[in-house]
Formats: sequence, structure tokens, C-alpha cells
Amino acid sequence: MRISLGEVSLWFDVSGPSVVPDGDTTVERPVLVAVHGGPGLDHMTVKPALEPLAGDFQIVYFDLRGHGRSDRSRAEFWTMRTWADDLRRLCDALGLRQPVVLGSSFGGDVALTYAALFPDHPGGIILANTTAGHWNDPRLVEAFGRVGGPEAAAIIERVRAYRRDGHTADAEQLQADFTRVCYPLYSARPDWAEESSRFRARMIRNPDVAAHYDRHEISSFDPWSLLAAVRCPVLVLAGEDDPVCPLPVVDELVSQLPERTTRLIRLPGARHTIFRDRPDLAFPAVKDFVTQLRPSEPAGEPGP
Repeated sequence: MRISLGEVSLWFDVSGPSVVPDGDTTVERPVLVAVHGGPGLDHMTVKPALEPLAGDFQIVYFDLRGHGRSDRSRAEFWTMRTWADDLRRLCDALGLRQPVVLGSSFGGDVALTYAALFPDHPGGIILANTTAGHWNDPRLVEAFGRVGGPEAAAIIERVRAYRRDGHTADAEQLQADFTRVCYPLYSARPDWAEESSRFRARMIRNPDVAAHYDRHEISSFDPWSLLAAVRCPVLVLAGEDDPVCPLPVVDELVSQLPERTTRLIRLPGARHTIFRDRPDLAFPAVKDFVTQLRPSEPAGEPGP
């Protein structure tokens, strides 16, 4: 399905009913808006992982501007502020009041920016396996080295140099090396290498967005600069062994969010694919958070 936000049209999909029967009446279920990973990927980065939650909530998936099946727009609009504003306008267009938004990985950058720029809009946000913008922290080199050895650490150092300098003589080889060595480290489970190959094949990718983000957006905008503006409840889910989002960086992020409304849950044995590695801990945490924010209420009295 597609929805127009004026100058841009976004593709979205829904899993799970919004209203379910409950005895002699009906109950409106909470809605969870999922923001996918990337940059340059699509909603398939989150849909397979979050589908079990459709038994309890209605989940709205969508592709960000420039991603997947949504309008590509133009590079000048491939920015965190634009993506955050698109998220707000999408929720308004769908009639979602004070939505609960889950941002996974890069999607956490968008979710945090949205919560900071529009502090009265969200009912709550979930930052899942994300450092919310700090993708070039030097602690990533140590984290990848810990789980993948010296070769993985060296590749991440090359990635950091590419993001810092904006160019490299071997960009294609760097991407190939990252996919071969580092991407299989995203999960702690041994069958991830084969599954991730199918996972990546299903996605619609826009490498232009990824390149633009690496060369321009990382250096020009830091979502952490807006942390003081966040007022809604925040749930942070972090894999203790996640090399992409090292726990010390996540701890630092949490320390700068409002203590009273922020909760951090560390997931032992989980890497970047937290819902795959520790579904026994990640799913109950999301369910508790969403249910407490948006308790189920009767949708209306039955007719005569």
C-alpha cells in the first residue's frame, strides 16, 4: 500500500488486526510503528524479526523516503530530519495518535530524532540494537575484533576511514570484505550466515542512500545533540555482545536520556539481531513496554 504525504509517497504494510473480538464486545489493540535498518535497505530488515509480535499488536511497517518501495525523492532530502518528519506525517496520515515507535539499528537514529524534534508526538519509543547515530565510534573496532578477530577489526577500521574521509580507492572491495567477514558476525547463532544470505537477497537496496549518509549525514548531524529534548518514555534493548552497537556506547547513550522515563534492558548472549538471538527476553520486554503505554480498551459498545 502507498500513502501520499504531499511531495512524497511512502509504501507501508500492516500485520495483525487493529480490533479483535473479546466476549460480547471488541478490543482495540495497541499499534507499533516499526522503522527499518539501513541506510539504503528496506522494511524487510525488521519484518521477519518482529512478526511474532503481530499476535499481540498491530504492526505498521514502511519504507523510508529513498528506500525500498517508497519514492526515492532527491539526495538533498535523504537526511535524518526529513526522515523523522516523514515518520511524524505518516503517523498523522494513518490517524495514529501518540504512536509507539520501534527503531531498529539505523531506524533507531530516525526514531530518536523524531522523538526529539517532535517531543509531544510519540507515546513512546523503543531503541532496538542501535547507538542512535554513533556508527563511527572507535569502540566498534574493538567490538568487532572481539567477536571476529583481527581481520574483522581491520575492515571496520577501513569503514571508519571511509566515513571520515568521504572516499576510498576500493569502495567495492570494502563492501565485499564487510559482507564476507563482518556481516556474519551480526548474530550469535551458527545458522545466521546461510539465513543472512537469503535475508539480504529479499531486500530492495539503494546504495546511493547509504553512500550519501556515510559521506554527508554522519558528519553533519548527530541525533545525540537532541537528547535533552526527548520527553516520552524510552525502552532501550541492547545485545551484550553486539559488535555493531557496543554496549559501552549504548550505556553512554542511556546515561544522557531522561533517567525517570528511560529503561535499558541488556540481553546476554545477543549480538545485533537481538530478536533472533534472544527472543525469550526481547519480545516480552517490548510487550510489557507497549502494553503499559497503550492499555487495551473497548472499541465501543455492541449494537442492539
